[in-house]
Amino acid sequence: KMVMLKQSSLDKEEARINAMRARAQARTARFLNARERTLGVDKKELDRQVEEKRLAKVAEKQADMDQFAYDQQVLRILENNEAESRAAKMAEMNALREDLMAQAARPKNTCEKMGTPINPEECSTAAGQYFAGEDQAREERIRQQQAQMRQWTRQQIAEKQARSAEIKEDGVRYHQYLTAVDQMRAEMEDAEKARVKAEKMMVRAMNEARASEVADRNAAEKELNDKLNEMELKHVTEDPFINEETDFGKSAVSDYRVRPDHFKGYSKDQVRYIFKENEKLVDAHRQAKQEAVDVDKAWGKHQAAVTYMMEQNEQAQKAQREYANKLQAEDIARQRLVQAEKKAQAEKDRFGSIDGGFFKGFGNSCR
Repeated sequence: KMVMLKQSSLDKEEARINAMRARAQARTARFLNARERTLGVDKKELDRQVEEKRLAKVAEKQADMDQFAYDQQVLRILENNEAESRAAKMAEMNALREDLMAQAARPKNTCEKMGTPINPEECSTAAGQYFAGEDQAREERIRQQQAQMRQWTRQQIAEKQARSAEIKEDGVRYHQYLTAVDQMRAEMEDAEKARVKAEKMMVRAMNEARASEVADRNAAEKELNDKLNEMELKHVTEDPFINEETDFGKSAVSDYRVRPDHFKGYSKDQVRYIFKENEKLVDAHRQAKQEAVDVDKAWGKHQAAVTYMMEQNEQAQKAQREYANKLQAEDIARQRLVQAEKKAQAEKDRFGSIDGGFFKGFGNSCR
């Protein structure tokens, strides 16, 4: 009985495992199907959320439209109220104006403010308008003094305006001068740059010509050396004496007949010839070295001369720039001094002055 129970439990466990395997296989097949798999996404829930958001947007849009309509209505009401207030105020102002015009038209408000002026000379003594010893020219003198003051004021204003115009003109001329100086300096700098560039181009052309000359000479020397080497190689390979052709040495008509079995060394002529060839080769090498040294010395002298010329030009240009800067500094200092003097004079004349003739009429009254 225990065996049967154990067997049944094993069968259940096996069934459970097989079911799990089947579910896993189905799940794997579902995941691997790209057309049907959703990777755990609830489509109905997503559709519900999308619809909810759409309805919320529609409701929000409708609320905005209602709020806009409400605002428009409130604005119309406020405009109507403001128009009615303006109309009422205008009617009140018109009524007040008509009342004032009516008051001004009444006889008590239309009388003359002043009568005809009194002429003291036509009055008698009892009128008390004219006394003996009174300064009758006082008012005329006051008018003349006032006219003189106005004339003096206009003159001072005109002088100040003329000084201001002159200061402005001086400023404009000074600005034009500075502009001309800057332009001249720019032109000088451009000319200097062009000159330096031309000198650099000239030096470059000279260096290129010198390099081309050196290259041609080196090419000619290389070609000559190649020819000499070729001739030497040909001589070494084809000369029967150097190649020890026994037939040449054994020949009865050979200049230097040598028998190998009787060879006792080179003859005196052969030794002298070898020494002469060696001396020629040594002289040729020495001459080539001397030519190279001479070329290097000449090139060094040429470079030194070019460098000295450029240094001289640079020093001359530096001296010229320093002289121009000195003249400009002196001119600017002079302009500043003139401007300071004009400013001091304008500050001094700012309030003007009254000449002695202004007080000549004082003290002539009855007092």
